[in-house]
Amino acid sequence: MTDTKMIAGVFRHELQKQARSRTLRLLGPLLLLLTLLVAAAHWQQQRDFTEMQAHWQAENDAAWQAQPDRHPHRVAHYGTMAFRTLSALNFLDAGVNPFVGNALFLEAHRQNSSHFRQYMHSTAYMGLGYLSAATIILVLWPLVLVTIAFASISQERERGTLRLLLSMGVSLRQLWLGKAAAYLLISLLFLLMIFAIALLFMASGASAAVDMTRLFGLFVLYLGYSLIWIMLILTLSQYAASSYQALLQAVLLWAVLVVMLPKLSFSLGAHWYPMPDRASFEAQLEQLIAEVGDSHNPDDPHFSAFRQSVLDEYGVSSVEDLPVNWRGLVMTEGERITSEVFTEQYQQLLQQAERQNRLFRGFALLSPYMLTAELSSRLAASDAASFYYFEVQAESYRYELIQQLNQLHTYEVDLAHDRQTRLSQDFWQNFEMFELPEQSLGQSLQQGTALIVTWLVWLLLLSGLGGRYNQSRGARV
Repeated sequence: MTDTKMIAGVFRHELQKQARSRTLRLLGPLLLLLTLLVAAAHWQQQRDFTEMQAHWQAENDAAWQAQPDRHPHRVAHYGTMAFRTLSALNFLDAGVNPFVGNALFLEAHRQNSSHFRQYMHSTAYMGLGYLSAATIILVLWPLVLVTIAFASISQERERGTLRLLLSMGVSLRQLWLGKAAAYLLISLLFLLMIFAIALLFMASGASAAVDMTRLFGLFVLYLGYSLIWIMLILTLSQYAASSYQALLQAVLLWAVLVVMLPKLSFSLGAHWYPMPDRASFEAQLEQLIAEVGDSHNPDDPHFSAFRQSVLDEYGVSSVEDLPVNWRGLVMTEGERITSEVFTEQYQQLLQQAERQNRLFRGFALLSPYMLTAELSSRLAASDAASFYYFEVQAESYRYELIQQLNQLHTYEVDLAHDRQTRLSQDFWQNFEMFELPEQSLGQSLQQGTALIVTWLVWLLLLSGLGGRYNQSRGARV
């Protein structure tokens, strides 16, 4: 028999055995039921979220447009909202979405945020506490594979059929590949079921073409992840002294790779690179802004020098003689200082988060679960970087909006009648509402090359290990 026919024969026999297996017939419906429950819960959450966000988006836009004649600085403090639309792939991998907000209030002199939660330490670890399709695939499915495959080779040896198969010309490699193909087909059918549900969710909402690329990437990623676990389990079954030992080793390996390493990376990240709480961050921010320049203090050194530079520029001796509104210039300068200090501090915060991420990626080299979880959230646009992208875009919009209002204050409002002046509401109609630019797949996968390469190395290393050695090299027959 040819090599292909040998592998195909083992493949068919293993599928027939699993079709008769009580374990798979019990776990299969349970896993299907769990998946349907997760899908139903997500459907309800998605519908409620979409309706609520659409309602408040419409309310926010209408309230902005309906503002009466107002002073532009009053409008700046009235503010507006920025909303983040969730990825169409949120059902597959919710990432950090359950742990962060999706709306920001944008106002003058202040940057609001909802990122002061410890989700960024380890997405993989936090994912253990939220049930989604990714949790089922990345956490529970390996346990199912362990349950049905742990005795694949060890049981053949215990029953004496392994020597018989080898004597008939079936090599250990052919046996290994045939069984791996059978379990990969079972994994494929399982993934097709989940991705069929994901397609229904995508069809129910507005999804960009890039979502299909992301969807295909996730499918390949999860299928490869299943293959990694299949090869790990078969390798343990090949080298274990007994089926019982193979089961213990496989469960222990799952506990280390899926639970212990993510938890350890989370704990070390929180200890070595702690993140400030919101109150501390804002207190430090206000202190740093005051050190640069306090626009509310008429004797502030920075604004005293700024006033003199403006007077010199226009060739006048007092702010009352300026052809523009001095208070508008102060608001413009104050907003510039606030934004620059915030941006600097926010970047330091992101650098601290990146230190945690580097630590996490270091541990991820040892765990295919952590590697796949990180790549999964990036492909699903539900990782921490996607949330930071929203906050950065919202802050950019906020700064431009407030500075436009400050320009109106400077050039459209007379200083002598500043407090009594009201600009026509027609001015507010010309402002564009916030729209989050779409994040490209390339942006999502930035700094992910090392993760992808390591993930491929896991695949190649295990594919070369299984069924490779004969009895003289240590594999038990």
